[in-house]
Amino acid sequence: MFNENFQNREDICCSVCGETGCEVNAFQEIDVCVPITIEPYVNISEAVVECIEDPCIVPAPCCTWNKNGTCKFTIAQKLCVMVPIEFKASASSGPTSVICGDASEEDCPAYDCDEKGGCDYHHKPYKFYIKGKEV
Repeated sequence: MFNENFQNREDICCSVCGETGCEVNAFQEIDVCVPITIEPYVNISEAVVECIEDPCIVPAPCCTWNKNGTCKFTIAQKLCVMVPIEFKASASSGPTSVICGDASEEDCPAYDCDEKGGCDYHHKPYKFYIKGKEV
């Protein structure tokens, strides 16, 4: 059939394409699937500390007095501590997979989806590729 349709290939080409060449549009319907991984992380910088008010000396109660000649007391200080925290996330993709539909010269069809987001479209099993090789 191919030979029958193109016996006079030069005549067909010249009449369809012209002398300078020809332009062709091809359409390939595909579904592409790629897993995405989001990895959050946090950077904590050096804390900045400010003293609020004066320190307070808290004496030890007399029942805790030390009989061995040492003195103990407690100091309390109110602080304001600023901790610079930076929240981030990075995204990376995994191996891409694709379902190839039929190639044609016609535009890809539009799919009408219902109000719930469901579309009248049936998927074939995905084929996974890593660096151009099917897995």
